[in-house]
Amino acid sequence: MTPRKTRLVPIKFPTLVIAILAAMALLPLPALAQHAVITVYHHVSEDTPPSTSISPADFRAHLEYLQDNDFAVWRLDHLLDALKNQAGMPDKVAVLTFDDAYESIYTTAMPMLAEFDYPMTLFVSTQPVDDQQSGYLNWDQIREMSEAGHMIANHTINHPHLIDAQSGESEADRMARVRDEILTAEARIKEETGQNHKILAYPYGEFDQPILDLLDELDFIGVAQNSGAVGYHSDFKALPRFPLASIYASLDTASTKLNSLAFEIKEQTPRSPITDSRRPAVTLQLAGDFTVDQLGCYASGEPLNFEWIDREAVHFRIEPNEGTTFNSRRFGYICTARRGDGRYFWFNKFWVRSTPENAD
Repeated sequence: MTPRKTRLVPIKFPTLVIAILAAMALLPLPALAQHAVITVYHHVSEDTPPSTSISPADFRAHLEYLQDNDFAVWRLDHLLDALKNQAGMPDKVAVLTFDDAYESIYTTAMPMLAEFDYPMTLFVSTQPVDDQQSGYLNWDQIREMSEAGHMIANHTINHPHLIDAQSGESEADRMARVRDEILTAEARIKEETGQNHKILAYPYGEFDQPILDLLDELDFIGVAQNSGAVGYHSDFKALPRFPLASIYASLDTASTKLNSLAFEIKEQTPRSPITDSRRPAVTLQLAGDFTVDQLGCYASGEPLNFEWIDREAVHFRIEPNEGTTFNSRRFGYICTARRGDGRYFWFNKFWVRSTPENAD
């Protein structure tokens, strides 16, 4: 008996279905989330210097806020991979970083993070750890943190002001010393923990153009301390972080920062933060999902003087008003713009004056 041949009948979609599918193909794809926030903490204690400390109660409040408001809390390397590859991300991403390897990070912060199942990134200055300096972690504790899934990265050997030359030191000598600070610390961290991420957190958040060029040469990512969100177009040699200590630890203000968004910085002139002026000017061109009417720039809470180059292109120059000067070693100009959903784009132009007699 000859088997019957199966006749394939083409499926005919109703005209209405075809029309709907065609219309859907023309709809714009939903925009990918492309923003995240990196925080920086030092001590989690009420018995350490207030300027770099957050109380355990306030730190717990931050963690509860992240949990209650649907944040994804990632390790820094996970975030950087997503940003560099412009991968899809959740709408709200936060990275929690700690600088200097103080003991309260292990004794107080780490148990809290374990309760929430949140990772951290610890930037280690290796010499205080090697010297078993009081108040710092030891390598056994840092290895335990590494084995628990936390990221361990580079904060130099001695935590120096990298931009300051030492007495009698040439520029070539300074840069040789900076190179050694970075590479020797990276080698010690790899030796002790097996981790080797080539990510440097600048001590005090300070860097200059030769240091940026050195990181390019060494293929390192640089992380600063000036406030602001990060995004696909961020400068990976000077990624901003929000310091959330002292007066900035309050959840009332920290929540706004945790929800902030990254401008696309189309121009920043000068790029380097180094200045010898007490009222420097900067030219910026910003882009993002905001209206120019919502843009404002401030220094110490006071509006800056705006000079529009091209308002429609959000291209402008800012400087302090006449008579306003800044005498501290480090200061910044903050630009924000409110988006329709209430979240703020946030950028901080960081400045530093190399004044060894006024280092801190």
